Amino acid sequence: MPAQPLQRGMSELVEPAWLAERLSDPSVRIVDCRWRGDGSGAARFAAGHLPGAVHVDWSQDLRTSGPLPRGVPPLEELALLVGRLGIDHETTVVAYADEDFSGAARLWWALRYAGHDRVLVLDGGIDQWIAEGRPVTRDIAAPPARRFIPRPRPALRVTTEEVMEALGQPGVAIVDTRPPEQYAGRAVWTPLGSRFPRAGEERVIVNGVAIRPGRIPGACSLVSSSLLDPSTWRYLPPAAIRARAVAAGIRPGDRVIAYCGVGISASLGLFALSLAGWTDLALYDASWESWGADPSLPLERNG
Repeated sequence: MPAQPLQRGMSELVEPAWLAERLSDPSVRIVDCRWRGDGSGAARFAAGHLPGAVHVDWSQDLRTSGPLPRGVPPLEELALLVGRLGIDHETTVVAYADEDFSGAARLWWALRYAGHDRVLVLDGGIDQWIAEGRPVTRDIAAPPARRFIPRPRPALRVTTEEVMEALGQPGVAIVDTRPPEQYAGRAVWTPLGSRFPRAGEERVIVNGVAIRPGRIPGACSLVSSSLLDPSTWRYLPPAAIRARAVAAGIRPGDRVIAYCGVGISASLGLFALSLAGWTDLALYDASWESWGADPSLPLERNG
């Protein structure tokens, strides 16, 4: 059946049963967003994926290459990628991943930033899909290319300079979604997990870049994985997400600026906060990879 137009207030989180009824709908594009720090996301996709899905690896497709700061590609590059996937503004996109990996939320944020409103996330990802006995395939879809014209929303993305301006401002919550050891300043993010400095080291080398452990001054901690059920990888109910956010120091109505190591888990945090009712949400997608590499920027750490 054709996908119904999205309505104001409709949840951007969908169940496998909803998607199963729309596998043959040409107006729906399913995007497999699985990734791994060792680069094996594409192999996982090739080994089995939802019927009709195409694959996007956020670390290769949804951020720039080269020197810092790195973040979302220029909008013209993003538009070419999206068009090659068979997506235009009339396409309903359903993104999925697995476990607590945040690729689906990263695509949600990137498309929202580019002005695309019809972006949904499959709750529980491929794990829940398989748990319900639904089909997977190795067939590779080749949807016809479409023309995607960006309609950028600059308010959804902030720069280092804008974060500096926001420090200490009333009504603004700077939210660190990294694991506790990174928030505390005991470790930094790497593609393969937290890396702890050796004794006497003040910086950790990640991909050739020296990064200081720490956090943005005044940032509160809301670990992105804490917003998922660890046994099913489904999102917590909105009321539970709201309670955890408020307990972390995020007030209803705040403008939220989220960051993490490289802008990936922060996308999941923003998606969860959107489900819980926050509307003024922005990503510092250069994140700690950029902030921690710049010795002129302030930081805090425990102890």
